[in-house]
Amino acid sequence: MFFIVVSLQVYTIYIHMSKDRIWFLVGKKLAGEASAEELNELEGLLRSDPDMHYALQNITDLWNLPVPATSEADDAFNRHLGRLKETGVQWNQVAETGIQPGDIPAQKRSRKSPFIISIAATVLLVACIFWYNAATKKTSDRPFAAGLAGKKNEVSTRNGSKTTITLPDGSKVWLNAGSVLTYNKDFGGDIREVELSGEAFFDVVPATSPATAQKVPFIIHTQHIDIRVLGTAFNVKSYPGDKHTETSLVHGKVEVMIHNRPEEKIVLHPNEKLVVKNEEAVEPVAGKPAAPDTEPLVSLSKLTYSDADSMIVETAWVQNKLAFNNESLLQVVEKMERWYNVEIEIRDEKVRAERISGTFENETIQQALDYLSISTPFQYSMQGNKVIIGR
Repeated sequence: MFFIVVSLQVYTIYIHMSKDRIWFLVGKKLAGEASAEELNELEGLLRSDPDMHYALQNITDLWNLPVPATSEADDAFNRHLGRLKETGVQWNQVAETGIQPGDIPAQKRSRKSPFIISIAATVLLVACIFWYNAATKKTSDRPFAAGLAGKKNEVSTRNGSKTTITLPDGSKVWLNAGSVLTYNKDFGGDIREVELSGEAFFDVVPATSPATAQKVPFIIHTQHIDIRVLGTAFNVKSYPGDKHTETSLVHGKVEVMIHNRPEEKIVLHPNEKLVVKNEEAVEPVAGKPAAPDTEPLVSLSKLTYSDADSMIVETAWVQNKLAFNNESLLQVVEKMERWYNVEIEIRDEKVRAERISGTFENETIQQALDYLSISTPFQYSMQGNKVIIGR
């Protein structure tokens, strides 16, 4: 028992130290004082804490906005102080930094500022994060409220980030990078329908109509298929431009209707995956005859389990793991572009077709590419946010 208590205390201390380190590194990054090693360290820490990654992404966007004129800055600064006081952060906690609204001239945020500014940025960032988390926690712990009259509620994620949503009926949705989930203001009651562009894992709770006491289905609309469920857990992958739309069922039962074959309905059982070919995703090259296509429109298979830890590969991203099993490097690269928010170009056809299996969890983009280049010999170079792969 003593060992367990000590372990928990050590773990708690470690978590706090990690978060403190993140604040410190983000402060240096915003001030332009972070080294390449520190930026890699920050990326690794944020990948292990996706919720914090999402919050910091929003705050970084705010930091990069143009600075308003002095009079506007005064008003904005005073409003910010009011928000801090509402959440329990007192002015004297921020005043010690010595930063006033007029201290930073408009359009002159230099990336070569002294290191002391990074410390000030860290202190201000902690205050902003405190306010941001206090504000978002009020909504993250309860179902999303209905939107404005006549409007749809839309939740989206950028490449490199993920989020979790609790719908008004209590169903939970994990939204992967570069995805959009839309649902109507009337969601719940007799209507449970959403639209998905991208990838999401659904944990749907059973529901009955208050008027008829009948079971109310949960329907997901994607570009190529519709999925009808009652209560189940499953993954849907339907990114624009992808060659396939996938539905992977963990438990329960779902019914899938393909848009261009509406007369057919396919029922999935636990541990099954349905892959539907998106016919318009691959267009023939002008002036060249189209190659014969032998790929079936629909294929049914079992879910893929990792040999190392029996993890379901299709849903590994929910556990913050990027997993792939016997996939071409081109397919892996498509996942990595969304996962790391980069653009990757493969300039060698043979390299593009190489088959790869593996799992990444806390690796940076450089580490991931290094590992891949060992199993599949290739060279790569990075130019800003773009990666070029060749022999």
